[in-house]
Amino acid sequence: MKAPLVGDDVAALLFDLDGTLVDSYEAIHESLCYALGEKGLAPLDYPTVRRMVGRGLEVLIGEAMGEENVADGVTLFRSRYRQVFLQKTRLLPGVEAALARLHGAGRRLAVCSNKPGYFSTDILAHLGVGHRFSAVLGPEHTRLPKPDPEMLHIALARLEVPARQALYVGDMPMDVDVARAAGVRVAVVPTGSATRGELEAAAPDLLVDELAELVGAIA
Repeated sequence: MKAPLVGDDVAALLFDLDGTLVDSYEAIHESLCYALGEKGLAPLDYPTVRRMVGRGLEVLIGEAMGEENVADGVTLFRSRYRQVFLQKTRLLPGVEAALARLHGAGRRLAVCSNKPGYFSTDILAHLGVGHRFSAVLGPEHTRLPKPDPEMLHIALARLEVPARQALYVGDMPMDVDVARAAGVRVAVVPTGSATRGELEAAAPDLLVDELAELVGAIA
């Protein structure tokens, strides 16, 4: 039976970033198309790229450009991304208020993203919410990226919260997988790469339309 997502039972929330807290797809799309162009490859349309995001940059580049171009593609992507990622990333609707309520209610917050932690840290600071988070983790902090659960384990250790009192929040079926592997409950929002139907099929503990609805369940 799934544990309830209510009251003081949830002491910490671990968030994915892209598609969960922020809309960063414009910057990712522009940077990927730049890398494709530099290698003489055709650009991909925005909806296609949006669906590809979430499993780490190397996976994205490999799928879009071929495994033989991963090293060059990552370098090209990041050269462009550094120029555009702050001005072309925005908080999703309701996120700022939701984070303020959760933080004000004493919940400990962390980000666990396959985006490098230095990019995530800069994004959150630029958008005015970085001070809400006690930890911001990326694949450089782990041996393996998500869906390996190590990133969540590290975040829980830093927050000093047991898995049974944590909730992971994401936007993809993969986020359900990583939460199950880490032994934490999971909520998902259909604001990122996956459709609502795909999220329902993944059987999360909770599916909400936006973070405000999640806050209402636990804060």
